[in-house]
Amino acid sequence: MPNLIFTNAWISQSAKILFRGSTPPDASKFRLALANSSSLGRTSSVADFIKSELLPANGYARVDASFSNDGSYDSTDQRHELPNINAAFAALGGSLQFQTVFLIADSTATSSKSFTNSNVNATSDRITITAHGFVNGDKLVFTADALSSLPSGIAADTIYQVASVTTNDFQLQPNGGGSTVNIADTGSGTFRARSANGIVVAYAVESSPITVADGRGYSYQIPLVLLNSGYVNGS
Repeated sequence: MPNLIFTNAWISQSAKILFRGSTPPDASKFRLALANSSSLGRTSSVADFIKSELLPANGYARVDASFSNDGSYDSTDQRHELPNINAAFAALGGSLQFQTVFLIADSTATSSKSFTNSNVNATSDRITITAHGFVNGDKLVFTADALSSLPSGIAADTIYQVASVTTNDFQLQPNGGGSTVNIADTGSGTFRARSANGIVVAYAVESSPITVADGRGYSYQIPLVLLNSGYVNGS
């Protein structure tokens, strides 16, 4: 695996909340994700990473990070020193191909939900996805599958916020809140509502795409990660 690079978002966030105490960070708040792209970099936005994430097919799902142990707390430097974060992916029902791996903090396990233009109501501005699992305030990025077009009013490369949730449908607001997004038409084809909660704190780009054959696994180990519980518990 190439050297992991910490993103500008991580640097900015850590300046606000790093070094807040000796409680070990919560490993369940960190997930590793895959993208079949070589163009993601330090200045890429969360939306850039999320829109490139693999779709949940052939066994792909975000993987909870596993700390090799709780590490140790350095009271002088006021930081946690965690030797390794480990994660393993497996292909099932077909192969997986990726070139970038990225670590998301404060993320959700679900990467995306699919829906079609028939699930979009341009009169009520509501999107129907049965048992979607989103809650008010969740952040989403929308993409259109090949030969599809997003509904007018929902822009690509943009983070939206879920609002007015029911079990099976919801509305959208601009990220940070505000008036309900006006959906002018239903678009065409199949779309993806991609979970964009949290921030991308680190990533690595392989020199060439990696293919994980059906029925095989692929493991990552991220060395020497310095973290603090303040980031993931909202302190």
